[in-house]
Amino acid sequence: MCDFLQALSSLCIEGRRPVSLRRGLMLDDVFSFEKMLVLITSGSLEVLGRSGNLVNILTQGDAFGVSNLFIDSPLPSRLRARDDVELVLLPKEGVRRAMDADTSLYRSYCAMLNGRLEFLMSRVSLLGIKNNRRRLASYLLDGYQVRFSSREELASYLALGKSALFRELAYFGSLGAIDYSGQSITVLDKNILMEVLNA
Repeated sequence: MCDFLQALSSLCIEGRRPVSLRRGLMLDDVFSFEKMLVLITSGSLEVLGRSGNLVNILTQGDAFGVSNLFIDSPLPSRLRARDDVELVLLPKEGVRRAMDADTSLYRSYCAMLNGRLEFLMSRVSLLGIKNNRRRLASYLLDGYQVRFSSREELASYLALGKSALFRELAYFGSLGAIDYSGQSITVLDKNILMEVLNA
């Protein structure tokens, strides 16, 4: 958990509300969270885009709604409990007041946003790779910055069809670049991945 979220989790903010969700439930079906920051204290949430596609997975120590903390327009996403999940909802206005009272929170907030911007730039770069094989090689070489519990989720993250992902995994496996069994993927030879990426 980053410093900013760690500090927020310990603050007593008016309107703070704990919420429990069972697996599969959508947060907005249970509680309107438009003007709330959502902290995940246990379990995990799926962030779904407008079309219902998986955009991200948030786990214990992550938060949703931080990037638009200073604007009141909602993010075009829905949150679904990936498993049973415990959340804390913090009113954005209360968080902003706490930041005004303790300016060190602003510094840690900016540091957190810089980290997220770096992640987004990496994601844009990854999705800018048009070749499926090269895109998978790049993901594997980046040290799995985002990990998934199923191949379907990985395929969605990489913007690949499941069959395309399986085909590319089989290709890299046949070269001896990776070992993939069950849901785990182990990189065996980075040089092969580099050759594919730079081809």
